[in-house]
Amino acid sequence: MTTFEGPPLDSATGIGALTMGGFLDEITARFANREALVFDDPLRDGATVRWSYADLHDQAYRVARALIADGVERGTSVGIVMGNRPEAVAALFGAALAGAVVVPMSTFASASELAHMVTTAHVSVVLTQERLLNRHFADDFSALAPSLPGLRRVVVCDGDDGWERFLAGGDAVSPVLVSERAGAVTPDDDALVIFSSGTTSTPKAMLHHHRSPTLQFWVQARIFGRHENTRMWTALPLFWTAGLNSAMGSTLATGGCWVMQETFEPGEALRLLSRERVTEPYTLPHQTGALAEHPDWALSDLSALRCVYGKSAFARHPSVHGDPGWVMPVGYGLSETCAFFAAHPSDTPREVTKQSIGRLLPGNRLRVVDPETGRELGVGEEGELTLSGPTLMRRYLGRTPEECFDADGFFHTGDTGHVDAEGYVHFSGRRTEMIKTGGANVSPAELEVELRACPPVKLARIVGIPDPRLDQIVVACITLKDGAVANADDIRSFLQGRVAAYKVPKRVVFFADGEIPMTASATKVRDDDLVALVEARLAREA
Repeated sequence: MTTFEGPPLDSATGIGALTMGGFLDEITARFANREALVFDDPLRDGATVRWSYADLHDQAYRVARALIADGVERGTSVGIVMGNRPEAVAALFGAALAGAVVVPMSTFASASELAHMVTTAHVSVVLTQERLLNRHFADDFSALAPSLPGLRRVVVCDGDDGWERFLAGGDAVSPVLVSERAGAVTPDDDALVIFSSGTTSTPKAMLHHHRSPTLQFWVQARIFGRHENTRMWTALPLFWTAGLNSAMGSTLATGGCWVMQETFEPGEALRLLSRERVTEPYTLPHQTGALAEHPDWALSDLSALRCVYGKSAFARHPSVHGDPGWVMPVGYGLSETCAFFAAHPSDTPREVTKQSIGRLLPGNRLRVVDPETGRELGVGEEGELTLSGPTLMRRYLGRTPEECFDADGFFHTGDTGHVDAEGYVHFSGRRTEMIKTGGANVSPAELEVELRACPPVKLARIVGIPDPRLDQIVVACITLKDGAVANADDIRSFLQGRVAAYKVPKRVVFFADGEIPMTASATKVRDDDLVALVEARLAREA
């Protein structure tokens, strides 16, 4: 039996408290007067809000006292529907201090999806905000109330006195009671429900214990190389593990500051990066592209940026002189593992990061199995990745643990890959997404990664289209950068020599910017819709 293992968990350095409340108490004791959060609040006409660690601690304890006064018990599910704002961070930690299970819910979700989340997680109290862009969540929940009998209260942060009235409702609750309740929580207790952001199905709900997010906070602080002088900006939301762990938690773990943006807008982001002397921007590729294409880009003072990498737009900015020893961490993880499972830290040589997705993190175990027979595979053998470790979810809500894990407690990811002789994990793609063409398997992910380096390409998505002779053919769906010119032969020529000949797309279909169908968050392609568009386009051209 071949089980690949990361370093022992007890050998990991820099690991502190492993409950949400304990984490907050520990970082406040160390960094009380340092700046923790900065936010320009649209609900207060853009006024800048600055919270120290002591402020965050006080506000989180006030949320906990208010929730206890409202009848929240240990194990009660408290939903949070907020953008990136200080009250959202206080709500996350405050609900955990009260012994509740925290349920961050997507601000991108439709009203029906919110109803599904509330029902699935048995949410009894929702903490939300008055408005976010064109959404009015209080109105949404008022309309949903008759169909959600378990939801007994919705608290609205309105930038005025509504939130303060909620907090004042807990003034009669002693802070000692909060400390006692928080102190009774263990790392193995239920803490967090994360909903997936899938493209074709109802979001799945993953139940995590306190150890999952807090261990990620401490470990990812080391992976990203963060420290007290880190000033990290991101607009990634807290209901994603990237926002919760990779951004917020791992920045606070080291006494750094999160410069918050509620919704991504490139002009405002550039102003924040400059004004707040941000040292590390944490963006998705399309956000970086939008910043670089903004009229204010070239004239913005980004000279404080240090954690930028390679040939990224940030590294090429005329005012930026990045740290040559820092690279953007590369890794592999899932919502089911509460983010990273294997990773290359930020001090890994750049060439090494290009070869794999890193080594297993402390305490993690991985098996590679033949997806057809279940046989466990060895070094260098390709198969399905199955995982076990200290940040693995307890289960999916609505399913038993036996339905989520195999007999040894390993989670079957549906991803394919292998582990090499040096212990590096290699990811090939989703087993369910593999394109079968002419008897061979082609990984869309492999081709999409290669096309990121193709100069004229802004967005590339690889799909398989049914073919009577080959079973499927590989089709590249391409959106070009503004002003760029390329044809199908250019795209194929770029890939030739980089991948095996049978993997080079048979067809290349070009789409205008915004034409490739995306999810509401604009971060994932809706593949079923894209395939339908491609089939229609190819049928017209036949």
